[in-house]
Amino acid sequence: MASPAPASSYLVRPGDTLWGLARKYMDTAHRWPELQRINAVPVPERLRVGQVLNLGGLAAVLHVSGSVLLQRASGLEQPLAAGTTLAEGDLLTTGRDGFVTVGFADGSRVVLPSSSSARLIEAHGQRTQLELLNGRAESYVEKQKEREFEIRTRSYALGVKGTHFRVRSEGAEQTLEVLEGKVQATELSGGRSTDVSALQGMPLSVAGTGPEVRSLLPPPAQRTETDRNTVAAQPVAGAAAYHLQLATDPGFLRLAAESRAQTPRFVLADSLATGFYHTRVSALDAQGIEGQASEGVTFMAPAQAPMASEVHALGNGRWEIRWTTRAGRSHTFALAKTPDFASPVVVESGTFTSGVTVGPLDGPARYYWRCREQAEGESSLPTEWGGSFETTPP
Repeated sequence: MASPAPASSYLVRPGDTLWGLARKYMDTAHRWPELQRINAVPVPERLRVGQVLNLGGLAAVLHVSGSVLLQRASGLEQPLAAGTTLAEGDLLTTGRDGFVTVGFADGSRVVLPSSSSARLIEAHGQRTQLELLNGRAESYVEKQKEREFEIRTRSYALGVKGTHFRVRSEGAEQTLEVLEGKVQATELSGGRSTDVSALQGMPLSVAGTGPEVRSLLPPPAQRTETDRNTVAAQPVAGAAAYHLQLATDPGFLRLAAESRAQTPRFVLADSLATGFYHTRVSALDAQGIEGQASEGVTFMAPAQAPMASEVHALGNGRWEIRWTTRAGRSHTFALAKTPDFASPVVVESGTFTSGVTVGPLDGPARYYWRCREQAEGESSLPTEWGGSFETTPP
């Protein structure tokens, strides 16, 4: 097992703050904004317990989910753990259920989704270079100033100065999609370069007379689905397939699952843990170029949860959340403005067999709710269900 390097990564514990960690590990507390930027912490006061922070190391593993292997220069493969410091030459491989996020000292992050492998070629103060051997990589690159950031496929070098882009190398198919900024795609044989701007993509193939840069397909609008544990979206003209990603964070740096389908409707796997997930749905064209993604939130409920729930506006900022469950059970209901329920607006215990009424609530805002059920004296794990809704201005 690869072991964390305390000098370059840290596992967040209860009570930790960026101010305190910067003072302890970075010589002065005044460097906390640097720690926030490197790790893409959205709210400095809310560090997630168990999160791995990069303390300034050149390359550190920030998140691992499922099966991910690390192969060092020695040639031995070993399971990869969050907090591992990476070295040049390291090979990362994700399994069919594996996801990994790598953070760099300049704040850039690279996410390898399932069935992918990439090698870290260089990582130092002036240059970062990765080689995508198979699968896909999604990169969030900070503005580089005097530094260089590059990802290579079998046939192209993709150089950027600060952008958000995806690259795919699966079998004979290689594609590039740019979400923000600009990428310069240079053929490794011949040296011809093509600039690909935001919301554009192109096949990475040396065949043909020239590059085929085209606009990305628009995001499929996600819609409310009556069936639980299902994510659905509106069809997009020109789409040949659709792609769903689930993450436990809104930045999609902690991926939990993904799948592809011919239609924009996905039934979530029973193996997913109960709780809220951020959803991202995109459409792929006939050449496999993935378009813009819509984002939403869904709740993964266990099989024994109520089959359906409904939310209705009652007026004057009051809302009714309805469900039907078994009698003789005790419940705990919570309402919050974030899916982690870090600062709940409402927490109530009682017997809520048919639902609850909440409010008045401020708007516009999105609220998240969940209800946990436990029979008196029952030793089994509680059943939980939940959802979210948007309020409008009064």
